[in-house]
Amino acid sequence: MIVKIACAVLAEVIVYALLRRAKPEYAAASGMVCAAVVVLAVAGEIGELRGFFNEALGSAGLDTAYVGVLLKVLGTALVAQAAAGAARDSGQSALAESIEFAGKVLMLTLALPILKAVVQLIAAFSETA
Repeated sequence: MIVKIACAVLAEVIVYALLRRAKPEYAAASGMVCAAVVVLAVAGEIGELRGFFNEALGSAGLDTAYVGVLLKVLGTALVAQAAAGAARDSGQSALAESIEFAGKVLMLTLALPILKAVVQLIAAFSETA
């Protein structure tokens, strides 16, 4: 799989180099399309990751409800990073920083159930001590 992805990205680098001088707006668009293709190529692997985490946490006797939260946080981080990279490549660094900030806020919001569980766990430990 990685060889196919690497070949697609290498082809995009060549296309980008050719388009950058003649049609810069098409060059940026081709990069975004290639990034989307790469993300879609590995999207199927998310189910396998989820299964692994569910199995590992279940065998350890831990709550598997948080696996979905962790994968959403990871997905948000990856999408924000890709979008910020695309903005940076098109020369819009302020927009890239805004995207990164929004991604961080959304990741914290998504992680609230986990943070709440950690606070409850700490409170339970402090009550027994």
